[in-house]
Amino acid sequence: MSTKVFESLKELRAAEKLSQAAFGKALGVSATTVAAYESGKSHPNGKVLEKIVEVFGATLKTADRDEEKTGEKKSVKKALKAKVIIQSPMGGEITPEEILARIGEAETVYVRVDQNKAYWVNGEDGGEVDLW
Repeated sequence: MSTKVFESLKELRAAEKLSQAAFGKALGVSATTVAAYESGKSHPNGKVLEKIVEVFGATLKTADRDEEKTGEKKSVKKALKAKVIIQSPMGGEITPEEILARIGEAETVYVRVDQNKAYWVNGEDGGEVDLW
C-alpha cells in the first residue's frame, strides 16, 4: 500500500470526498470530534492515527505544534511517543531502536514478523536484516 502524507485531517477528508459524519464513522469518532480535529481544538489520539493509516493509507505530517497540558508545553509529536515492542510469532521481542541499530541509517523500515525480517530503504538502496 502506498502512503500519502497530508497536512491535515481536513485535507485528507476533502481528498476522499467525505462529509465530517462519514469521515468520523470511518475513523470511529463523531462528526463533532472531526470538526474539533479540523479546527485544532482537539488532536487525534494514537488509535485514530492508526485508523487513518489502516483505512486511508495516509499519514498526517507532524508539526511541532505546542499545546497546554498541566501547565507545561508539549509538542503533539512528543505526546504521541510510546515504547514499541515488536514480537515474533515464535516469542522473540525487539524494539524499533534495536532494529535501527542493526540497520543503520534508513528512510523507511518495514517489519515483517511473520518472516522475522526488517526490510529497509535508504534512497535507492535497500536491504534486509534478520530480527531474531
